[in-house]
Amino acid sequence: MWPSIILMSINEALLLKNRGIIHHAYLLIGEKEYWRKILGQELKDFFKIAELSSSPDIWWSDYDSFGIKDSHNLIEREARRSFSGQGRFFILEISLITPEAQNALLKTLEEPANDAHFFIIARSVEIFLPTLRSRLFIISQSITERFHLSVQLRGETSQWGDKFFKLDLPERLDFIQKEFLPARAGGKNKDRSKSEIIDFVINLEKTFRQKINLKKITKDEELVLYEFEKCLRYLQNPRSSNRLILEHLALVLP
Repeated sequence: MWPSIILMSINEALLLKNRGIIHHAYLLIGEKEYWRKILGQELKDFFKIAELSSSPDIWWSDYDSFGIKDSHNLIEREARRSFSGQGRFFILEISLITPEAQNALLKTLEEPANDAHFFIIARSVEIFLPTLRSRLFIISQSITERFHLSVQLRGETSQWGDKFFKLDLPERLDFIQKEFLPARAGGKNKDRSKSEIIDFVINLEKTFRQKINLKKITKDEELVLYEFEKCLRYLQNPRSSNRLILEHLALVLP
């Protein structure tokens, strides 16, 4: 990864990349806002611009679900030439990605054009197939940074961590039904997106970590953290049941 993470400028990294030292595609694991801030500033400095939108060589997109059509669109854009001659930068914020889309990108990420650079931002490495991971240089936001961000998670779901832990089991199940299920299942009229549900679970985990002493963690607390990890991994699957995963958390959380 080029920016501040390895304490070098994009210019220096490009030089090293041309010598075969720096990778061409990166998977950045952590909060989107964290990586947006770093990449945004580095790209502005590199292109000497005030706004990212002023450079046609920066393609930045956010996807709730990245599918095969998105892969084809990316491959088509990757084949074009740089306007500035400084290279092209593709930043993809991905919440979910289908296996078909990943398979379609394998060749592009393994043998990209010389001036194409990819940064994929995601909350979990588990949503990616091993074959795609092998083509990416993976960097994870540290646990300390991830759970002490000053940036808020998106929307009202980010405010519900403390509230959920104070509810008893029937109240938790009722809360899940009203806030996260579609209207036909007794929920509110507006259906929650998968990314909103993931935000909620991440905030629950953040709240739990703030309640425990990680230096003297008990076996029960360790099991709860494992359940969070497992549920977040299942949520990355587009075919997973939001209701079953959330109700499972309602049962296992203290």
